[in-house]
Parts: sequence; C-alpha cells; structure tokens
Amino acid sequence: MKTLLSILSVIFLLVTSGCCSPEYKISMEPDAVLLDVRTPEEHKNGYLEGAVLLPLAELESKIANKVPAKNTPIYIYCRSGRRAGTAVEKLKTMGYTDLHNLGG
Repeated sequence: MKTLLSILSVIFLLVTSGCCSPEYKISMEPDAVLLDVRTPEEHKNGYLEGAVLLPLAELESKIANKVPAKNTPIYIYCRSGRRAGTAVEKLKTMGYTDLHNLGG
C-alpha cells in the first residue's frame, strides 16, 4: 500500500509540476512578451522560441516600440539572471507593471 501511494504521489507531482512553469504562464497569456535582454552574440548561440531580443543596453530607448502598453505581461530572461533583474527594475521606473524575472 505504501508503495502504491508513493508511486501515485510521484505521478501527481510529475503531472502537475508543469502547470506553474514560466512556459505555461506565458502560453496562458496571449498578450505576454518574452523578452531576451542578452547581447546579440549570446542570442545567436540559442534563444527561447518567440523571444524578443532587446539587449539591456538598449532597453530604455527601445522598449516603447516593442511593448507600448505598460500593463503588458513581460517575462524577462538573460544568461544568469542579473541583467533580467536590472531590466525589471528599469522597467518599473518607466511605469511597466506586470514584470516577471525568469532568471538565466
């Protein structure tokens, strides 16, 4: 009985673990933007499908063209998570409200 309960618990965890992932959240928000704040060189080495490349150095000058509505859900990532965190802080000061740091 304990073995059956353990197996069912593991199956439940595996099935439900994806429901709260960033990919799941983004897929459930049709207006969401996936923002890659890495450099073009890093981007060439691989990127997440559907991501918009906007290097951190260009964020403040170009974000309004890429994401005009400040209440748009924005999911931000980079290589390590540091630039994504910086991007979140910059976007907050610019009035963007629905920001999510995906890390690196």
